[in-house]
Amino acid sequence: MTGIRIPADHGDAALAYAALGIKVFRVRRNKTPYANCPRCDRRSSLYVKHRPEDCRCGVPTCHGFWAATTDAGLIRRWWTEEPDANIGAPCKLNGWAVVDVDPRNGGRESLHALEKRVGVLPATTMQITGGDGLHLLYRSPGFDLPGLLGPGIDFKHNGYILLAPSLHSSGGRYQWAGDGMYIAPTVDWPTALLPRKQRPRTPAPRATPRHRFPAHENRQQRPGGGRMWTVADLVQHVMDTHEGNRNNALYFAACRAHELAEQQLIDLREAEMGLMSAASAVGLTESEARASFDSASTRPSDRGRAA
Repeated sequence: MTGIRIPADHGDAALAYAALGIKVFRVRRNKTPYANCPRCDRRSSLYVKHRPEDCRCGVPTCHGFWAATTDAGLIRRWWTEEPDANIGAPCKLNGWAVVDVDPRNGGRESLHALEKRVGVLPATTMQITGGDGLHLLYRSPGFDLPGLLGPGIDFKHNGYILLAPSLHSSGGRYQWAGDGMYIAPTVDWPTALLPRKQRPRTPAPRATPRHRFPAHENRQQRPGGGRMWTVADLVQHVMDTHEGNRNNALYFAACRAHELAEQQLIDLREAEMGLMSAASAVGLTESEARASFDSASTRPSDRGRAA
């Protein structure tokens, strides 16, 4: 497919995306969306707690990607009011699922570990972020995906990303990789990154489950000989579970997370976010996932046992 040259002016760029059928909305420099409705402003005496989709104020810029549109007239008015506003685009609403790599938080290392485990990710539309990170845009699988996969690497599906030429707080601009032209993603979300229950059924006799790590893999070992799990490994363990074993898989992963966090080998908050997101992706309710994760924190340590 032929690429599209995106204008340097934010308002013109937003109109160009809309002409391609991409829903956009205004985003502030700190990545928060505009919210102009008193009902939604916690500092206002008229504030009413409500879900974004239930807002009845009639102000189209209240709730970020809920306001995303391809309406050229509205887009023109938005950027006339705020010419330097950044351009946000909801992922799922535009049919995208995005691998977001942030090198400042270890994203390159996490991406390398991910590709070592599942193979090199398919080539697709790429965007260089203003913070020197990377967006890999794939076509949405139509299923919920985990959010945080590991340090510095997220799956953006229900959220949104900024589009070129938006300006990052560091002063860098977002830009499409290669020749700087936007090409609509045509590659499906990688099968290996889907929850197990959503993957195509293919014969795999005597296959070794990914989370068991074949002996030839070069995995870091604990001093006592047990396996050293990473946050990404724990998330994948939950994603790979069979439907009848989801709670057990999450509980096991949560126990390992608490154990490794106590040894300062992983960040517990990162593990919690990744595991809760993975639990949602495989069909556990938030209360079920929370109960399993919290109960793992009270379980006696078994550091001497191999995982």
